[in-house]
Amino acid sequence: MSRRAVWLVVVALLAAGCFHRARLADVPNGNVITEDEIDASHSNTIYDVIAKLRPEYLRDRGPVALTGGARDVATVFLNSEEYGPIAGLRDFPASDIEQVRYFSGIDAVTKFGKWYGTGVIQLISRNH
Repeated sequence: MSRRAVWLVVVALLAAGCFHRARLADVPNGNVITEDEIDASHSNTIYDVIAKLRPEYLRDRGPVALTGGARDVATVFLNSEEYGPIAGLRDFPASDIEQVRYFSGIDAVTKFGKWYGTGVIQLISRNH
């Protein structure tokens, strides 16, 4: 390798080290909506917050053939108790919720049980 090539490699490595990289703590978690995000959304219901900030949580993936035509949508939990279907999110004032967590199929099964393979939207109340 020529001196010039070595010099270019050294300069490239030094330059790469100068770029700012966001710390992991600075990167928002796509599976969590924080209290600050909820407040900044200026939405009335937690459904509106989710629809605005993380609409993919609400997505209906269509019928699941193995479950007799049941829909492939997440189940809502309030703190650690099952609350019901996504439509129930329209009943929660955004101001009552501290955090929203989304668990995809395998994570939901691991945390909540085998019946929740379509995912879970967990609401953490501000007064839990």
